[in-house]
Amino acid sequence: MMNPIILLLDDSEENLVLLQRMLKGLPGVEAGTVCFTAAAKALDWCRQHEPDICVVDFHMPGMDGVTFITEARKLPGFKGIPMVMVTGAAESEVRRRALASGATDFLTRPVEPEEFRARLHNLLSLRLSLVNPLDKIAGSDFGRRSEATPAPSDSGARGEPQGGGEQRVERLAHDVELLARQTLEREHELIISKLSHLSTTRDEETGNHMHRVAHISRLIAAELGHDTSFCDMIYLAAPMHDIGKVGIPDKILLKPGKLTAEEWEIMKTHTTIGYEVLKDSSSPLLRMGADIAHSHHEKFNGQGYPLGLVGEKIPIVGRIVSVADELDALLSVRPYKQAWNLRDALEQMYRERGRHFDPGCIEVMLRHIDAILEIQQQFADETLPAVSETRPKWRGVA
Repeated sequence: MMNPIILLLDDSEENLVLLQRMLKGLPGVEAGTVCFTAAAKALDWCRQHEPDICVVDFHMPGMDGVTFITEARKLPGFKGIPMVMVTGAAESEVRRRALASGATDFLTRPVEPEEFRARLHNLLSLRLSLVNPLDKIAGSDFGRRSEATPAPSDSGARGEPQGGGEQRVERLAHDVELLARQTLEREHELIISKLSHLSTTRDEETGNHMHRVAHISRLIAAELGHDTSFCDMIYLAAPMHDIGKVGIPDKILLKPGKLTAEEWEIMKTHTTIGYEVLKDSSSPLLRMGADIAHSHHEKFNGQGYPLGLVGEKIPIVGRIVSVADELDALLSVRPYKQAWNLRDALEQMYRERGRHFDPGCIEVMLRHIDAILEIQQQFADETLPAVSETRPKWRGVA
């Protein structure tokens, strides 16, 4: 049984009560909580005590959640304590600031109980096993022992059979391997986020375009029947689709006019560049990113690039992201084009089913267009000045 101390910080008493109620469902955990409605008081407490995890709301009067995490990280022993930030779904700038300040993970309001418990259980398991992993060999499951409760001197004192110590060592090795893998997955997610952001600095695409493509891709994948693990991975990997553009010369990538035939051939190499950068990674997420970068400009009829793949020979992740990327591009304002109206965009996408796009992906897109428009609204760009044109042009994504 784990016996962690969990610090909850929220200026709403009602939210604190709700979070405490959720904690009661944590498997294998009997948590003690300390609750604060003011960040300054929570920080004062932390100067004298060390919690095992902090759950911190961003929006608070006076010192906000990001500032609290920044200051807490400066305290002795706090560099390894998980810090979970609670934010609104659209607060991407807040999340970037929180990551920079030392946030470990995020929860989105309204907090979903099962997600809350799963995330905290994983983080607590990692935290408590690293604080004193020998406790497990001595017979305690992850919790730190107080000085008043010493560990038994041998397994017989607990009535365990001979060989129990070896079994505990094996369990510890298994748990450490699992927790290390979870930590690496978190690091991979952060790498992907940073690499995806890098690609947005090279051309006209916005950071919100990346968010929209990620959410739309996950929606399409889910409605096609893929499992949660696949949908979560494509959500993380989809923003990598144009990472190869970092290797395209500025004079071509940023050219305001039409590309020459030679320039177009160079532009098309961004798919191969992205693939070569990512394909040999040990991370399944980055390898999926490689497949997306390589295949999102293939066409269902075989007329795409770089390989001219046909139909289901195109990786499903490329077929999904192709639809998400193109629809978002048509509906978005760019410095060189106006946004298409919804009807024209959907008619264009429908005409291209079976030619440019996977018909199954198009069918899902049309069936769930209301949900997609909600994503568009949630991650809307600031208005950009567009060139004047009498008729919108089909982007024919590069």
